[in-house]
Amino acid sequence: MKQNNYVRQKKYWDSFVHNGVCFPPPYDYKGLEIIVHGKRYKLSPVAEEMAWAWVKIMNTEKVKDEVFRSNFMKDFSKHLPKEIRNVDISQIDFSEVRKAYLKEKIRLKRNKKLSKQRKKEKEKLRKMYGFAYVDGRKVRISNWMVEPPGIFMGRGNHPLRGRWKPRIEPRDVTLNLSKDAKIPEGDWGEVVHDPSGMWVARWKDKLTGKIKYVWLHETSHIRQHKDKEKYDKALKLAKKIQVVRKRILKALRSRDFETRKIATACYLIDKLGLRVGDEKDPDEADTVGATTLRVEHVKITERAIEFKFLGKDSVEWHKSIKLDDADPHFVKNMLELIRGKKQGEQIFDTVSSTSVNKFLSKCAKGLTAKVFRTYHATRVVWEYLLNSDGKTKRANLETKKYIAKLANLEAAKFCNHKRTTPKSYRSSVKKKLEKLRELLEKKPKSKKAERKVKQRIKKLKLEIELLKKTKDYNLATSLKNYIDPRVYKAWAEHVGIDWHELYPKSLQKKFAWVSKAKVSWENFPLNNVEKQALKNSL
Repeated sequence: MKQNNYVRQKKYWDSFVHNGVCFPPPYDYKGLEIIVHGKRYKLSPVAEEMAWAWVKIMNTEKVKDEVFRSNFMKDFSKHLPKEIRNVDISQIDFSEVRKAYLKEKIRLKRNKKLSKQRKKEKEKLRKMYGFAYVDGRKVRISNWMVEPPGIFMGRGNHPLRGRWKPRIEPRDVTLNLSKDAKIPEGDWGEVVHDPSGMWVARWKDKLTGKIKYVWLHETSHIRQHKDKEKYDKALKLAKKIQVVRKRILKALRSRDFETRKIATACYLIDKLGLRVGDEKDPDEADTVGATTLRVEHVKITERAIEFKFLGKDSVEWHKSIKLDDADPHFVKNMLELIRGKKQGEQIFDTVSSTSVNKFLSKCAKGLTAKVFRTYHATRVVWEYLLNSDGKTKRANLETKKYIAKLANLEAAKFCNHKRTTPKSYRSSVKKKLEKLRELLEKKPKSKKAERKVKQRIKKLKLEIELLKKTKDYNLATSLKNYIDPRVYKAWAEHVGIDWHELYPKSLQKKFAWVSKAKVSWENFPLNNVEKQALKNSL
């Protein structure tokens, strides 16, 4: 077991003590069999665990996906006897495994005593692993249980969907503790002392190769402080955005080719909200971004420059810049950068997140590419709320919440937080429409009852409208990670509601620091910077 010391500028703690992480119990091997071409084959413990996971999802849409099926079989076949390793999954009879799974499911559901026992055991584990002591202060840990092995579901058209995620062992895990902390028992891969990190443990995902982290809970004082810092940086950018843009535009015309390339990437980051590409937070997936764009991702027509590729979590990213709205030097640079390159080649081949951030830090101290997305998400919410201001103050609570959601939707669109339309979407809309029809046909016996019915009708109409408008977008990501909650607090107070009404309970706790923030809608930092430019564009 290695031990390393880290020396970095930012320091979050002097003392950091915890009990490591909790691992899921080993699979309960049952000695089950599968049938292939009429012959029975006993499964090994690993193969049985994989088969058990497969039968759990046999009745879902996922298993109809050929890529998903093929990927699962790629890993499953490695644990089967040689003579059946090349069979198609459709030729495998999982009926015995399925029968055992359903029997176990019913047993667990009916056995209330066992259910209570499991809850007690989980609570005991939570007390053991769910907390850390940061400088003597007890702090919650968010995901203290290591993810169990299982089938990788993936989002969108993820190329690894259906593959098997192997079990993580203690030797795969690196712990982060202070030097004075007692090292928890276990065959840990490594122990480090990194006071610049708010992570408890990390390991390399055996399937994706990405680093996974166990973090302090987002309600912890350290995480809240860092959260506030992130949004403060975005507001600082708001104050200097015109200066930053002038520097970028000037660099687009530079005689130095490398400077022009970096400035062109920065122009895209600002204009379209692109991620930088080769830089990501430790808990984010890899993604195509400005610096990793390839020729095949870009199409230049007589009217626009179109960008189309699979972004984070393999969700399609599709936006365009009209040539009339683009700086001519940006267009000229894009043509120059693409000329003579093959479809699979990178456009910004010598540009990295380091060079982009170095350039941006010269434009404004401490500025990095990541700050732009936070700034823009907050900006589009502020603009939407500002435009709806005249009709909001006298509206009821439900209408105000509806307007806040639509502002949130604008941020989700800008950040490209698309999702697959939920399976429950049609049935949800249908149920609400049926309820609306019932209310419209209702004949109240008093004026008081009539007012209540009208209120319910109005609320239901807003819910239906919101369901339809947001079906293709995930609003939670931008609300949690990109929109400065102080913009909602300032607006909420302006229109006469409590800002907590606009957030679920989990985010109310995450943003507890906002309650102490002194902000007003009239003097919100964006007002001083963007308002005049916005008026000119209306």
